[in-house]
Amino acid sequence: GNELPELIAKKALRTNLSDLAAMAADPEFYSLSISVPKIKARSFIENFAKGLKEDQKKYNIKLLGGDLTASPGLITITINIIGTVPRGKSISRSNSSANDLLYVTGILGLSNIGLLNLNKNNKEYSKAKLKYYLPQPRVNFSSSVRNFVTSMIDISDGFIQDCRHLARLSNLEFVVNIKKLPISNINLLSYQERLKAALTGGDDYELLFTSPSIYRDKISKIAKLHGIQVTNIGYVKK
Repeated sequence: GNELPELIAKKALRTNLSDLAAMAADPEFYSLSISVPKIKARSFIENFAKGLKEDQKKYNIKLLGGDLTASPGLITITINIIGTVPRGKSISRSNSSANDLLYVTGILGLSNIGLLNLNKNNKEYSKAKLKYYLPQPRVNFSSSVRNFVTSMIDISDGFIQDCRHLARLSNLEFVVNIKKLPISNINLLSYQERLKAALTGGDDYELLFTSPSIYRDKISKIAKLHGIQVTNIGYVKK
């Protein structure tokens, strides 16, 4: 249907917005190159543009330009995104310190569960499918916690892999309490399946970040303000 090109447009843009969120940057501009087979071009591009327009408004970002070409078969989409931060305030992946607390936003593993069950009609899966089709980049939350966060990454490859990136780049060890990990509560799946999706599923676009423990209350307050679940799942050690 027409909603598919719209969803594709939004997902393409939002996965990039999530990269900005990981650095606590505010979205400003993006450029877009898209290659579409001639026979699909007309209806696809019209609906694709509609999706972009809605998200541009939602995330307050402008399209600078780009390229539209015909392709022999596949549809290819390339986005280049630009955000701004106050001077010296961008968050890297390598700045955490021993005793920082480790946090994650949202619920992990939903997107992967959605992907694995896309063709099932059971209502239990609808939230998971939506998360797969339409990630929620945490841009507003991340720029609000900018001054209280030492390192941050968005979870696109899977929790374990992205956690490893952060730990390795900070040259420190991350201690994670698996029981505290916010995993989905879909009853059709075993705890093991839900945990596996959370640990290695990926495509969640939630934020994993470290913050000194003195800011614990600040972080909770900001999370409440933005209506986002934020869970302290561990800490950083030497």
